[in-house]
Amino acid sequence: MKYAKVTLLCSAAALCATQAAAQEVSYSTHLPPSVLVMEGVQMVFEAVGEATGGAVTPKYFWAGQLHDADGNFNAVAEGVIDAGFTQPASNQAEMRRNLIFSDLWHLGDDPFVTAAAINETILLDCPSCQAEYASHNAIFLGAHAGTPANLVCSEEITSMDQLQGKKINGLPALGGWIDKLGAARISVPPPRQLEALQRNEMDCTFISPEWLSAFSIAEGAKTIVPVSTGSQFATSMMTTNLDTWNGFSADTRAAFLDAIPTAIAAVVSGYVARDADALAAADAAGIPQTTFDGAYAASLAEYLTGYEDRVIAGAEGRGVGDAADIVGAFLANLEKWDGIIAEQGTDNYAQLLKDEIYSQIGQ
Repeated sequence: MKYAKVTLLCSAAALCATQAAAQEVSYSTHLPPSVLVMEGVQMVFEAVGEATGGAVTPKYFWAGQLHDADGNFNAVAEGVIDAGFTQPASNQAEMRRNLIFSDLWHLGDDPFVTAAAINETILLDCPSCQAEYASHNAIFLGAHAGTPANLVCSEEITSMDQLQGKKINGLPALGGWIDKLGAARISVPPPRQLEALQRNEMDCTFISPEWLSAFSIAEGAKTIVPVSTGSQFATSMMTTNLDTWNGFSADTRAAFLDAIPTAIAAVVSGYVARDADALAAADAAGIPQTTFDGAYAASLAEYLTGYEDRVIAGAEGRGVGDAADIVGAFLANLEKWDGIIAEQGTDNYAQLLKDEIYSQIGQ
């Protein structure tokens, strides 16, 4: 059952007035502009500028120029910047409820399905998720989804036993799986991962295959385990200060909501294509790929028994009273979108997102 749909329109008439002059909107991220999701962000601002006759002009701060991954959310909340790329895993104290989606990492196997499910859940089915953003004077406008992460190591690994004692990079949501491997979790930002592999600061990392090329991680790779361990889909490519959002004209807000699905589709499609290219290049370079004769997938399946219940219990432990409802809504949307994609494919993915999700906002 759907919850009451969230309205993303301002309530103060004075704030909804059409702007007389172009408004500069600052955007901050810890990622470089060449990362595909950041190309998607630029697509959004370009489309909004075109649709509104230049009512909005972006001012970008790339690669942590202003704030790191932890700092962007608070900067948006405090109005230091207007918008940014944020992730609940970096702001766990503030985002206890939305952190659930980061905790559900291992369910992210198909980025087309996952991206649709996360946006439908937050924007239409979880008013408390939106309220959590609003309590920090922020608003969630859309998320992409990464492709399934593979384990990549700096030495040749031929058995599961060799992973014990390794230093493995991964987000907190991967901590339980890394523990099961007998390894230690560390955290290294994407631009530093090649250096960390080469300097033995870490032994392995969980990445989407595209990062083999995007961050040159293939240069330090000696083993790839091409088994999905899930993906990062809990990020927000467009977390916006609520005062800034309410200050936009109705036409400008509509332009953002029209542009974001197209950008999500381009980003997800691009990642899928780049994954294939990166894995082909790695194969041509002779980097070994192994599943340890199926042992890796079997161990992961064993670990995931009762996974959703553990996520719910963890969220309830940090005070999220509706955790079971949120997880249930997300699982239902995964099932829904798995059926939609199986039936209709992805050629019209942007339009599907608009029809099923973004056209419903505010109605």
